[in-house]
Amino acid sequence: MKTLLPLAIAATLFLPAASLAADDARTAYYQRNANADLARFRALDVDNNNAITREEVRGDVDFTPRFDDIDVNRDGVVTLDELLAYAERQYGVKLTVS
Repeated sequence: MKTLLPLAIAATLFLPAASLAADDARTAYYQRNANADLARFRALDVDNNNAITREEVRGDVDFTPRFDDIDVNRDGVVTLDELLAYAERQYGVKLTVS
């Protein structure tokens, strides 16, 4: 019994720290994904009008399958605002755009 007590105390102290580390790793992962989506959006927006059409994403294996998920008003155009809202919904991340 005496040998289990130190293990129980150590586990009690370690588990919250492990959980925080996992949360930090998850948050960092989601932030990277959101930033990658923004970078991809910028690359696909060839006319620099802060919007991408189906024509602009045609052939892109990453963005094309998610186009309808991001285009919430179903007008065939993903705007920067729609992408920012998608990042917040999908990843829980608020992107800042400069």
